[in-house]
Amino acid sequence: MLSDFECWIQEKYQEIEKLGYKAEVVKSPSDINEPSTRLDLDSDNYIARITLWESGESYLEIVDVLSENMVFNEYIVIDKNMNFSEAFEKFFTRLRQ
Repeated sequence: MLSDFECWIQEKYQEIEKLGYKAEVVKSPSDINEPSTRLDLDSDNYIARITLWESGESYLEIVDVLSENMVFNEYIVIDKNMNFSEAFEKFFTRLRQ
């Protein structure tokens, strides 16, 4: 699942940049029990993160830079057949605001 997530990030990279975000992909060490991949996004307005674990569990969070308030947080479990764009639709909608 994590390799599929990384491929999806590569496909979304231009769209993310057009929204004004710098993106960084961070992988957990490979020798842990529950590997994960993280997409960190930074802009003038928001700091955002999607963390996806191999199990399909995912945590999405967005923090407003000025107020330092959490403006979005959601825990979801992604099925192997689920489309990442659909799963993260609310997250990206909030980033566009």
